Amino acid sequence: MRHAPARPEQTQSPIQLEIIQHALRAAATAPTVFDALDITGDALRQLGELARAEVLHG
Repeated sequence: MRHAPARPEQTQSPIQLEIIQHALRAAATAPTVFDALDITGDALRQLGELARAEVLHG
């Protein structure tokens, strides 16, 4: 399925998509809801670090 962002500013890099896809797959098969939350929280942290690095390096 093709990704179509709702707005142009929603474009994502391949590494961002990889983080999101991995987190969704892992969270969907996590043994508990708490594990799923840990997985998604870690993915959000990784995405935040990427965004911070982009800002710092312009």
